[in-house]
Amino acid sequence: MSHFFTRTAHARLSEDLQKLRSEDLMNLSRAKNVAAAEGDLSENAEYHAAREQLEQVQRRIHELEMQLRSPRFIEDLQISCERVSIGTRVCCLDLESREEVTYTLLGEADAVPERNIISYLSPLGSGLVGKELDDDVDIVLPAGTRRLRVLDIRRFDSE
Repeated sequence: MSHFFTRTAHARLSEDLQKLRSEDLMNLSRAKNVAAAEGDLSENAEYHAAREQLEQVQRRIHELEMQLRSPRFIEDLQISCERVSIGTRVCCLDLESREEVTYTLLGEADAVPERNIISYLSPLGSGLVGKELDDDVDIVLPAGTRRLRVLDIRRFDSE
């Protein structure tokens, strides 16, 4: 399965993976070994804590390796602005508040919801995908239903 990234997000995740492998994994392994040398493991809280942290880091390494295995770069996609898709910036009119709001649809690793950069897989993103200019859409979100009208669709600008 391919994962969609901007080149910036891919580089950031690659750096995170490298740090986890080269620093965190080694430090936690060392801490686990030091704690194990203290004797009785059944009541050794430091050993159990280090082992749990080590397992979490190993899970995160595996997760990042899977995500980074077959990347697709959003900057390289052929994006038609006739429909909302990954790699588009869509301006919408909120039909309840009558305010305009702009969302950028990117991959999960690029999402910054506070800046309206959302994953195309999120409830809001997936509700917008495939919509055309002047389409009205009701999107069911955990906070309630949003009623939006698509006003403009453009290719996103890498920042």
